[in-house]
Amino acid sequence: MNIFAMLSNIYTNRKCDWIKDIDDVEIQPYVIQRWLAMNDSIRVQTRWLDKYVFHLKPKQYLSLAWSVIPKSSKTPFIKYIKQLQDETEFDFILPKIRKQFELSDNDYNSMRSRIIDSIKKDMVSWFRYYGISKRYWKQYYLNFNQIKESDTPQPQSQTGLEAWGL
Repeated sequence: MNIFAMLSNIYTNRKCDWIKDIDDVEIQPYVIQRWLAMNDSIRVQTRWLDKYVFHLKPKQYLSLAWSVIPKSSKTPFIKYIKQLQDETEFDFILPKIRKQFELSDNDYNSMRSRIIDSIKKDMVSWFRYYGISKRYWKQYYLNFNQIKESDTPQPQSQTGLEAWGL
């Protein structure tokens, strides 16, 4: 019997006769526990079962899992859990800001949204200050030639009589 048939029986079968027919070699408590842990609706039961994965014999673990998991008419469809990706819009500039201001993890996590809001308000000056590459300027539809311009007003060269104060 394969792992999916065992899981199906754990969720749906109301009688435990099927456990007697399985060899101990076929039962892998760790794999069963891992698949059960992916179901959020039985989170409490799987945390409790987690204590017994390595301490009980395979058949004992399987019968315990069968008795603890609430029965339903069909096996639930469970997506494989993937690691959450913490994608931010400005992940190319945030490490530079974090390094400059020496932000620790907690400070950085609490300030990240404010920093992103500040960047969105004035992208040109942030990109210019940190020397962001041209492809990011294009990604945000900014004119790369603005990197040469500065915010401080340039003194205008005076010609003619104005140069002499007249």
